[in-house]
This record gives sequence, C-alpha cells and structure tokens, in this order.
Amino acid sequence: MSSDSETTGTAPASPKPVDPGPYGERVERFERLAEQLGRRSRLVSNLRGLSFGTAAIALVLGTLGGQSGAMPVAAVAALGFVGFVLWHSRVIAAEDDALRMARVNLDARARVCERWHSLPDDGARFASDEHPYSSDLDLFGKGSVYQRVNVAHTRFGQRALARFLTEPAEPNVIRLRQEAARALAPLLEARQRLEALAIAVVEPPPGLAADGRPASKRKQTEPPDPEPLLRWAEGEPWLSGRTALVVLSYALPLATLAAMLGTHFFGWPAAAWTVPFAAGLLVVAAVRGEADRVFGAVSSTRGAFLRYGPMFELLEQLELGSALLAELRQGLLSTDVAPSVAMRRFDRIVEWFELRHNGLVHPFANFFLLWDAHCLLRLEAWQRSAGRSARKWFEALGEVEALCAFAGLAFDEPGFAWPDIVRGPPRFEARALGHPLLPATGRVVNDVSLPGPGRALLVTGSNMSGKSTLLRAMGTNAVLALAGAPVCAAALTLSPLVVRTSLKISDSLARGVSHFYAEVARLKGVVDATHGDTPVLFLLDEILHGTNSHERQIGARWVLAELIRRGAIGVVSTHDIGLCALPDELMAHVEQCHFREVVQDGRMSFDYRLRPGPVSGGNALRLMRLVGLAVPLEEDGLPG
Repeated sequence: MSSDSETTGTAPASPKPVDPGPYGERVERFERLAEQLGRRSRLVSNLRGLSFGTAAIALVLGTLGGQSGAMPVAAVAALGFVGFVLWHSRVIAAEDDALRMARVNLDARARVCERWHSLPDDGARFASDEHPYSSDLDLFGKGSVYQRVNVAHTRFGQRALARFLTEPAEPNVIRLRQEAARALAPLLEARQRLEALAIAVVEPPPGLAADGRPASKRKQTEPPDPEPLLRWAEGEPWLSGRTALVVLSYALPLATLAAMLGTHFFGWPAAAWTVPFAAGLLVVAAVRGEADRVFGAVSSTRGAFLRYGPMFELLEQLELGSALLAELRQGLLSTDVAPSVAMRRFDRIVEWFELRHNGLVHPFANFFLLWDAHCLLRLEAWQRSAGRSARKWFEALGEVEALCAFAGLAFDEPGFAWPDIVRGPPRFEARALGHPLLPATGRVVNDVSLPGPGRALLVTGSNMSGKSTLLRAMGTNAVLALAGAPVCAAALTLSPLVVRTSLKISDSLARGVSHFYAEVARLKGVVDATHGDTPVLFLLDEILHGTNSHERQIGARWVLAELIRRGAIGVVSTHDIGLCALPDELMAHVEQCHFREVVQDGRMSFDYRLRPGPVSGGNALRLMRLVGLAVPLEEDGLPG
C-alpha cells in the first residue's frame, strides 16, 4: 500500500446526503411505536399500583373494619391487579420489540448511509495474520467487509458468515447460496424480525437513550454460548442405561410412602419404611455425581439455550422457493418435534430440576421421592428424542443469518451484480468493477479481464493513483463471489479460484521477522498454492519493494513467470518502470496498464481510470515539492 489516499482510490465524497432507503421511515415508525408503548406501559403500571392499593385498603376495611361491602371491592380490585400485571407484561414485551426493530433499522440506515464503520461488531476476533488473504482484503476489523454486511448476532451466525468469507465454496454451493439470498432479499420484514429476535438472544431489553431514541453508541456484546448444554445433549445417557437404578428410582419412593402410611394407619413396624428409605438414600448417593454434572450443564446455559426458541419458531414457519432454505428448514423439522416445541419441553423439565436451588424443600423431595433421579430420567428422555439434533438446529440458524447478510447487501445495493461462477479454465472478467467498501458517491469503476490460464496484468502508476485499490477491489469481489454474495460490479464472471495476496506486509519485532522476509514468505505461499487442484488468482502489490532495484526486477520477473507457467491468473502492481521491460516470452501473457495523475495550478488530481500501456513517469518528486520540500525535479539540480 503506497499511502492512505491510495486505499480509498476515489475522489472526495460528495457532500450530497445519501438516500437512507426504506430505513429512515422505519426508524421513525418504530421509535414512535416504542414511545407510545412506553407511555402506555407507565399508564398500566400506575393502574396496576392503584388496583393493588385499592385491593389492600378494601381488604383491611373488610376484615378489620367490619365493612362487608369492602370485600367485593377488594375482590374486583385484586382481579384487576392480576389483569393489569398480565397486560403490563405484554406491553413491556411489545415495547422491547419495537426498540429492537428501531435498532435494526438504525443499523441498516448506517450501512446504506455509509456510516457502517460505527457499528459495534467488526468481526476483529476472526482476523488472522495466518490466513492467506483476510488481512490484505480487510475482511475483518474496523472498516471491514464483515462490518459492512453483518446482520448476525448469534455465535452461530457470526461464525457462519466468517466461514463463508474465508472458505471459498464449490460452484454448486455458491449457486444455492445465491438462490437463497435472492429469495430472502425482498423479505425485509422477515429478515429484520429474525435480526430483532437475535438481538433479544444476545442482549437485555434495549431501553431508550436520554433523548428518547434507542442508543446507537453500543459495545459489542458477547453472544450467549449454549455449547456446554450442546455437549451434554450429544452425549450418552447415563442413568437410563442402568436398569436396576431406574427400577429402584420408581419402586423405592412408592414403597417408602406406602410403608409410611401403613405405619401411621395400621401400626406397621418402622422398619417397613426405613428400609426402602435407606435404599433410596443409596440411590441418591449413586446418582448425585451425574445429577451435579448435568444440572451444572443445563441450568447454567438454560437461558442461553431457550432464548433461541423464538428464532427457531420463525424459521419453522418460513417457506421460500429456495432449495438451500428448504433444506435448512427441513433440518429443523427432521426430529419428532419441532425445535421450538422441544425447547419448551426442555424448559419445563429444567424448571422441575431447579428445585435444587431450594435448600429447604429439595432435600426432603430428593430423599423421599428421589427427585434428582426422576429429573435425570426425564432429561435423558429429551436427550434421546431431541438433544442429538440440537447442534444441527443452531448450525442451520447460523447459515440463515449469514445468508441474510448477503440478502441485505443485495437489497441495499441494487446496482451490485450476482456473479456468474463457471467451471473450466481460470477466468476473471469484470465490467465496471469497484471496491464494495468505498462510498458509492465517489466510487470509480474499471473493467478487468483475465480471460484464461497464465494471464496477468502489470499495473504501473504513481503514488495514490489507485493501483492498490484495484487489487483490493478484485480480491474483495472474488471473495464475495466465492462466498455466494453479490459483488460491486455491473457483471463478473469467474471460475473457482484460490485467492492469494501480498498487499499489506508488516514486520514483526516479536518474532524477529523483517519486512522483506515477511514479504518473501508470503510470495512463497502464493507460489506454493499453485500446486493445488484449483487455479490461483494472485494479487501482488509493489512486489519485492524492500530490496534494491536490480534484485527486485530479477525476483519479480521470476515470480511472475513462475505463476504464469503454472497457469495462475492475477495482477502485479509496481512503481518500478524497469519491470515493464519484460522478456518477449512473458509479454505474450502479460498486459500492461496504468493509472495516471494530472498536475494543474500546483495541485495534483487523479481520475483512477485504468488505461492501457505502461505509465510514463512517477510523481514522487512532485509530491515532495507540493508539501514544501524544495527537491529538484532533475538529477542535475542536486547540490554538488
């Protein structure tokens, strides 16, 4: 990367405001609804308090004051209090839902109005310097592709989106994802409803800021993790396989209680019930360890698990003409009961199990009724009927969230194209290709053609002219295309490709790695990737600029020739005009093109248009003079 200005690759953005699309109206609508529900909530709360006070006063007057007419008033007021409590809970839930929908639309408006850099989840936790291109192409972190497109809030959705962006899919999978995202794109209400439910999983009720609007300054919240419960659900039942303990768990409580009644009413000896009671204590001791383990797994993550229920219920009802979405939905419904029903059943079982929290009641229930054993048996029955499928439910949910991210991008950017993935020789041909992270108001687009194996572009140009941005635009759009997303182009046709880049190289003091060594290691990774079955798309910026001109030209020509010889396609950018003097055998496979600048009235400007042929000169000395350094433009002007 030559400079920060080159990364933008565009003229200064126009001050003209960006159209917020449908999101501006939806933000206002849901904010108004939240305010109305907030006022109603306060009213119902007051009525609830009034009815409770009326019931209490009337009860006192009726019982202590001897006023018999007060008792019907107390009864009516008590019924009113119960009704107001139920009403208030529904109003609060509706208010929270409206606030979440307002937030969803605030985020969507930020994306289309080019303020998406402020969104809290930038996916930085998925960034890896070891990945062959994610850092170079800004897939994760501040101002990244992930931050621009992400609408997933669950762990599973975020991981699925990160996987889509870093692991190119097969052509048939890409087509299925495109079909699914196209089907989801116009369903704005359903997509936003799913996102709002996901926010409810991750965060507490949003609440209003001091100005009455949902807070837009938010920290990224770590989604709840149901993993401990999923690991238990996928395990083998412990108690159900021990027939003797199961029989004793049912027989001993009945024997103990029957013998106690016999002792009380018929004078049976105490041993009649103490013997089965003592045997029951042995069963309690035998199952205690497993009960502790299972209770720890299900109780600690119960909330994280159950909050996904409404999301599953929405997906169960969603029917679309998409093979992938139909497959994901079928995966949810493949068990005996739907996920939402299974989760409600699980909740009821855990509620009984949570009697363990009651230190007074639980010991008696456990000693006399073998409470923990029966809760274990019911949980293991759920484990066998539904638990084994639980992880598939969450993975399907995550894929739908990731597909909604691509659908949202297509909805927000109607000018983006769905790429055509073709099998066959390596190919990358784009018309009006731009960088998807640049503002549309100032984005400059170019045509790029690499029509067959062993084809390359050698791009020259001065500082800040747009070379790096062209390479990033190609790489980022290739990643989106191979993930199943729309791309920033009027049209893009490409074959399955392995993207490899050398764009942003940094040294590492901690590892003792110099800048040049890091670049050489990255180039080796690019060359080594050509040994695989899938052709390579290479994008090399300022190749070997960390060494002298003579060695750079030798090394760069060899790398380019080797990549071409192995059938790879790609682009090399350079400031070094000497690299344009390529041998004839290389020139047959390389097309030279350039960016240029214009200096007029002491100011330098760029149009970022890709032109054929090599550049005629650089602009480094002119830039030095523009900032006030009196450097001569010719070598003859140097001091003696």
